[in-house]
Amino acid sequence: MNASAAILSIDDSILFRTSAGMVVDDLHRYVKAWLAEHPKGRIYIGSDSQVRGTIVKYSTVVCLWDVGHGVWEAYSTVKVPRFKDRFSRLWNEVQRSLEVAELIRDLGDVTVHMDFNSDPKFPSYQLYDAGMGLVKSMGFEAAGKPHSWAATCGANRHCQ
Repeated sequence: MNASAAILSIDDSILFRTSAGMVVDDLHRYVKAWLAEHPKGRIYIGSDSQVRGTIVKYSTVVCLWDVGHGVWEAYSTVKVPRFKDRFSRLWNEVQRSLEVAELIRDLGDVTVHMDFNSDPKFPSYQLYDAGMGLVKSMGFEAAGKPHSWAATCGANRHCQ
């Protein structure tokens, strides 16, 4: 395990499912097999969260895009106690995406989509530059709103 993986405490036991409900018991193997069938495929990862009372539900998706043929998706959801502030919750979304990106980084280029807005009118803008910097410093491509469809559409759908 490399140093950045150790810092993020990657958990190999994260349970992923496909949109069809199939359990993905080994995400690395799943993505590798998909890429073997779709050699021009692209990997995108995003996370989103939803507050429900004292609980935060996080969803992280791995979107496998076969250009011109659609997206395959594997997702994971987890519920944790609510953070006292919005920024810790949002920052945790990026950390969750990076944990998953580390698991599959050796399979090809990975783009991490963040639910941070590039528009200063939104509160998440305060985390935008820091999030972009963190993701890029770890060797991944980064995208924020309005270009972060894996987080804002894919992950959002699973945390509702």
